[in-house]
Amino acid sequence: EKVAVQLAAALHRRGKSRGYINGQLRKRKLPAVEMNNDDELEKARELLVRKFGAEKLSWEQRTKAYRYLKYRGFEDRWIRKALDNEQPNE
Repeated sequence: EKVAVQLAAALHRRGKSRGYINGQLRKRKLPAVEMNNDDELEKARELLVRKFGAEKLSWEQRTKAYRYLKYRGFEDRWIRKALDNEQPNE
């Protein structure tokens, strides 16, 4: 369990999504780790700004950004909120 927590923390620091982290833990046959949902939206926004910039995205760019985040394991709700620049309230 200690190894699982350390791996999850390292992947979290690298900006990986919760889905990606859980997948890596399953792949290594490690137990699941409880994670905070609040960071998911912030990580998704940081990746969008790093990859696509801070300006308003066109429809084509939004489509690419959606696929970019989905490939990285983010849930649909976090992707939509990040693209729409909504505040985190579940």
